[in-house]
Amino acid sequence: MPGLRHVALVPAVCVLLLAGALPTAHGAERALPETVVVHDGRTSAPVVDISQVRLDASWYWDSEQSVRVKVPHGLQPGHRLTVWFDLNGDSTPDGHFQLDLRKPKHPGGTSLQKAQEFRRGGGWGHAGTRASCSDSEGGPPVFDHIRRGQRSVGIFLDLWWCLGVPSPVGTDSGSWRAAVSLAKGKNEDMAPNHHGWSKPVAGWGPCDPSGGQC
Repeated sequence: MPGLRHVALVPAVCVLLLAGALPTAHGAERALPETVVVHDGRTSAPVVDISQVRLDASWYWDSEQSVRVKVPHGLQPGHRLTVWFDLNGDSTPDGHFQLDLRKPKHPGGTSLQKAQEFRRGGGWGHAGTRASCSDSEGGPPVFDHIRRGQRSVGIFLDLWWCLGVPSPVGTDSGSWRAAVSLAKGKNEDMAPNHHGWSKPVAGWGPCDPSGGQC
């Protein structure tokens, strides 16, 4: 379940794959960044334009990674936001989160209705196996209300738990990356473009042994 960071034994080869550490010029590993920002230029219709995606590692004890998406022209009914996730560094997504926005429930309302789900597998499509997924406190990945025209949305989830795989062991921070799509009708924008991946980001921030969090 989400909450405090899970501890499980995994084979050494899996630990290396999940860590995704980047080599330095001397061949040694260096720590992954705790934040990765994708700046996306205008490549599609304004109605689906994404300007920025920000990926943030979790606090070590919290197990909640986050994705923040900026949409300059605002979120509207009919938008479908999809975030694909990768843990092992190959070209195929390990799963995806999908958020569908619908018009307000009542006439004159400003809060869009939300339908959200997480699926494991399924490649770059919208298939896969539906799975339970939440933030560290058990709430849905998108918890807050979304107003018509709102220009950003935050997605908070325990990614390893949502994908059904063991969290990295000990002080290993793990590694993940993402690709984001915003679609409406026949229009779609990708960030990065053309089903590319963001740079890898750490799963957790630094471990603090003095605080008893390791």
